[in-house]
Amino acid sequence: MKRLLISLGISMTIIFGVGFLIRFVRDSDFYIAQFIGGIIGIIILIIGVFIKGTIKWDDNSF
Repeated sequence: MKRLLISLGISMTIIFGVGFLIRFVRDSDFYIAQFIGGIIGIIILIIGVFIKGTIKWDDNSF
């Protein structure tokens, strides 16, 4: 779960955040959808970093 959140957060931040920054710097356009996507990606990344491993795998299952 932790690894999934971290990879999802990094992916969303790269896709939406970098696209937003490139368009904002190059054209001075503020796309709210890409901005929100980048912020959500950062939030998911922070949650993934600070979440504890709650799933315990039982090796003696049989």
